[in-house]
Amino acid sequence: MGQYERHVFVCTSGDTCPTQADVEEYVKTLRVGAQKAGLKADVRVNKAGCFSQCGHGPMIVFYPENVWYAGVQESDLEEILNSHIIGGRPVERLLYNPGKPGGNKIEVEPKDTKAASPAAAAPGPTWKRVCRSDEVPAEGMKQFTVDGTDVLIVKAGPATYAYQALCPHETIPLEQGVHDGVVLTCLEHLWQFDLATGEPRGDAECGLTGYPLKEEQGTIYVEIARG
Repeated sequence: MGQYERHVFVCTSGDTCPTQADVEEYVKTLRVGAQKAGLKADVRVNKAGCFSQCGHGPMIVFYPENVWYAGVQESDLEEILNSHIIGGRPVERLLYNPGKPGGNKIEVEPKDTKAASPAAAAPGPTWKRVCRSDEVPAEGMKQFTVDGTDVLIVKAGPATYAYQALCPHETIPLEQGVHDGVVLTCLEHLWQFDLATGEPRGDAECGLTGYPLKEEQGTIYVEIARG
């Protein structure tokens, strides 16, 4: 049978699932629930990449049963845990069956998209999930990797900023520095940057690259431009 009787995969890195719910928290909830039920050695709950079913999420897949769930809400997790993980009975109302094999993506409008006139219509930003808001301490900063780019998230009072993670001087992680709510200082050679704009201060010879940021339902997203 292998190392585990059952694998549970939660899509945490597709185009839409991470924007539709806090799917990272889904993984933690199901993992903790399985452990409390004494199934740590029998059931493995994993983060998963895109299932190529974007727009139908949040999605969870069970193997070896090959059971797919779509549109899973946080309120559904307890039922999935008790009925399927513990009881072995799939939750019928959440089953996903598009009627065709392979990829089945649908277009989903970003929640914050504003209507534009036909003449001005253009592709909107592609927001990438960074982390839960509470993963960055108040008045603190923390580095994350987003779509292959290292990003520094900084909290200062009610404001949250996103900048390049490494100091442009000698590529020192800026999360090792400090900020006072106004100026961010790299402690390696004391280069300083305006926290609100990323502009250089004092001896700094260049500023920081910033990224558009938004927060929705306790989750931070940034837009990473690609050349």
